[in-house]
Amino acid sequence: MNTSRRARPQGDVSGVVLHTNLTLIEVDDPLLLEELRADRQLGPLLVAQLSDCVAVVKPGGGEWIMRALLKAGHTPKVINP
Repeated sequence: MNTSRRARPQGDVSGVVLHTNLTLIEVDDPLLLEELRADRQLGPLLVAQLSDCVAVVKPGGGEWIMRALLKAGHTPKVINP
């Protein structure tokens, strides 16, 4: 018996890539994310909210949001795997 195998949760799709090069934005304060979503130009670039502090950025919108944050005096941290 092979004991190295782990039980898979129901619906597990191991080995299937669902998203590549997905850009996320994470903020320390949930109010900042609300402000970004309410902004007429930046709001449409946030296509899904994953939590109070994390949102998915529309493909191609990451650089634009980063420049807007820098212009507003924020210091975004960028992680490139």
